[in-house]
Amino acid sequence: MKQTLMGNEAIAWGLIHSNTQMVSGYPGTPSSEILTTVQNIKNKLNLDVYAEWATNEKVGFEVAYAGAIAGQNTAVTMKQVGLNVASDALMSATFIGNKGSFVLIVADDPGFYSSQNEQDSREFARFARIPVLDPSTPKEDYEFTIKAAEISKMFETIVMLRSVMRVSHSRENIELRDTKFKSQKGNFQRDIPRFAAVPRNGRLNQAIEQQKRIDKIRQYNYEELIKPKIDKLKGTKDLIITSGASFGYVKEVIDELKLDIDVLKIDMPYPLPKELNQLVKKYQKVLVVEETYPVIEEEIRSENVYGRMSGHMHLVDEMNKERVVESFIKIGFYQGENRYKPVFIPENIKERKPNLCPGCPHRDIFFSIKKVFRPKKSIYPSDIGCYTLGINQQAIDTVLCMGASVSMAHGFSIADKEKIVIATIGDSTFFHSGVSPLINAVYQKAKFILVILDNSTVAMTGRQNTPERANPDVDLKQIVQGCGAEVMEYFYESDIDKTIDFFKDVKKRFDEVDRPLVVVSRQFCVLDKERAKENLQGIFASVDEEKCVACDICTTQFVCPPMSYNEKGKINIDPLLCIGCGVCISGICPTDAFIRREP
Repeated sequence: MKQTLMGNEAIAWGLIHSNTQMVSGYPGTPSSEILTTVQNIKNKLNLDVYAEWATNEKVGFEVAYAGAIAGQNTAVTMKQVGLNVASDALMSATFIGNKGSFVLIVADDPGFYSSQNEQDSREFARFARIPVLDPSTPKEDYEFTIKAAEISKMFETIVMLRSVMRVSHSRENIELRDTKFKSQKGNFQRDIPRFAAVPRNGRLNQAIEQQKRIDKIRQYNYEELIKPKIDKLKGTKDLIITSGASFGYVKEVIDELKLDIDVLKIDMPYPLPKELNQLVKKYQKVLVVEETYPVIEEEIRSENVYGRMSGHMHLVDEMNKERVVESFIKIGFYQGENRYKPVFIPENIKERKPNLCPGCPHRDIFFSIKKVFRPKKSIYPSDIGCYTLGINQQAIDTVLCMGASVSMAHGFSIADKEKIVIATIGDSTFFHSGVSPLINAVYQKAKFILVILDNSTVAMTGRQNTPERANPDVDLKQIVQGCGAEVMEYFYESDIDKTIDFFKDVKKRFDEVDRPLVVVSRQFCVLDKERAKENLQGIFASVDEEKCVACDICTTQFVCPPMSYNEKGKINIDPLLCIGCGVCISGICPTDAFIRREP
């Protein structure tokens, strides 16, 4: 059966065709479509597969890992920064190993298009001493997923499958295997010395076993994956070693420039066999082209090995053909012009910043917070999610990592007592990492305001369900009360004056309490069609140009995408972008220039 699949969809089919029965994880671009596709396949084919989102990556890892210990084939999905959250469980699990297969799927984001950083998860695999497979195409996403499960079961070890954004989100025609899904029951066999990770006792032996296991995988890597490719090399003067998405760029450049250079593609960047060090000595120059850290380069260091550490490759951002040719010119593999540099370089084009959607309730909340809690007298910590785009309203001062808005609000309340701290966090992020720091802040009687923007969806990564929406028994307000915080609840209305008045009440209440004050703002997502239809007013706006004084409040403080200046220097509302929330008519403009537009 041949299908045109996105890389992440191919990974999902690879999981099904390796009889994976448990898949857990947390959504995050560029990984989100993996588990969603598994859910779709499960429902379509009526398969006995557990495929559910966890509250965070650590929880998802532990759920799936328990299944692997019980003998089932399992997997967990996340993006590269999510691996940081799961790393506590990972570092202990690598000692213990597993019975069924356990595939740790991590999608990296070179160039950090949707992430706080561009960390290379291959480096994490090396740190954790687990093998990592590095696919370069959607087809390899599919094949390597199956291979990862095979290796995991063969060596009873966690195997990382590391994809990257350009591979996860590209598409390819893939011939899927004619494999029937086989359901299997878990059967946990008690083995306390192995599975109970207490300090020292048993740990020393497990550490020795871990090292033996990685040495066996190192040899497997050479015999099964690397040696067959070495045997096909022509024996040219120079050599390029590459892996993952970088291989595609290298191959295209070599083919298009008609260069005669041996290329060795590495499928498993860690652990690498010692035989590779012997191979590089046979060549005059060896260039390592990899994304994004010098993982392979560090493993085969030699005087004739070049790459990032030698200054022959760029240090930051994703790979492309232009950068490959630049490295070829630097090392002397190519003497011509870099034909891949942009021919047309646009000038004087104003950068368009990412912005909250038209009609997004987050915009109203940020606008109201700034009206009531003035910037010079306040600090605005925020968090990871679509509401991070409130930075364009200058309603966000800090963004660090999931849940950090709560912890940093606590810290700011200690460090700068002259200012009021108003933190913002989404409901999904609060479930992910916000509960623990809130408990910490309550028991230490920190004094700040936390606004939970509850739209009951993981909006930025594809509108996955949150625990509260999937199961009404999980109630956000009750969780906050259980943490011991003061709670105020606001049911969003598209009347900015009412929202401002509510936050004035919040300010009064804050003066009376001796602990964190939490606002649960019940909202909706404009991309959630069902709930948006119930909440949007259908009130469309236009501008009375005689009243517009170009004060910039709507463009710099409210910042709604349909609003821009026309050739007369007056505000104009794009009717194709306006979705009819009616908020601007309710009190954004000090001269009441926004008026209702008849359909």
